[in-house]
Amino acid sequence: MELPRVYLYGIIHKTLRVELFDTCNKIASANFTDPGEREEVVRAIQCTMSFVDEHGVHEDTFVEPAVRSVNADLANRVRADHEALDPGTKLLLGLVSELSGTEGMMAVAIGARLHGQYCSFLGEYLTHMSVEENQVNEALWSAYTDEELAGLRTELQGSLPPQRFAELVALMVPAMNLQERIGVLGGMEMGAPPAVFEALSAIAQNALGEAGWAEVAKELPS
Repeated sequence: MELPRVYLYGIIHKTLRVELFDTCNKIASANFTDPGEREEVVRAIQCTMSFVDEHGVHEDTFVEPAVRSVNADLANRVRADHEALDPGTKLLLGLVSELSGTEGMMAVAIGARLHGQYCSFLGEYLTHMSVEENQVNEALWSAYTDEELAGLRTELQGSLPPQRFAELVALMVPAMNLQERIGVLGGMEMGAPPAVFEALSAIAQNALGEAGWAEVAKELPS
């Protein structure tokens, strides 16, 4: 049995799905007449859309050139998908802005529109991610070694400000399964300076809780 290939989309797309569906659940169950719940929905959508936009920029900057050298038509399709998603993002943020200045049953009505629009966006985005996870990933695997793909991932991660990388670790670790947590954190322990690993492991421990962290810690190299 062959070992799994380096999979650029695996963990980050898992994390995006968790965030996307958590936000969908918040919208679906919110009492929009309650100011606190309205504000929670506003923050959730703003954070999720920011995450989606950031991820698209990372793909356009770091992954698209690698894909383009293998399959220009596929690279053009992915770029066009990113651009086609922009109006949906803007519409959601416009509804969020409208919601922030509304209350009572008018807020309930905007909340219903928000839920419908968000679900439409979610469907389009999930389809887009499927294209990347299948067609784009196969193109990358056909042309690049695992070392080259890992180098691309390292380059992308190195472009992130330390604070943002720490925030992403806090989001990603709970979305991983146990084997992924061990692999990622074990790699950090072996490759990062001790102070950096200590800081990142503290973030992971906080995100997983005591029991979740204990499962990982017992399998780490140290």
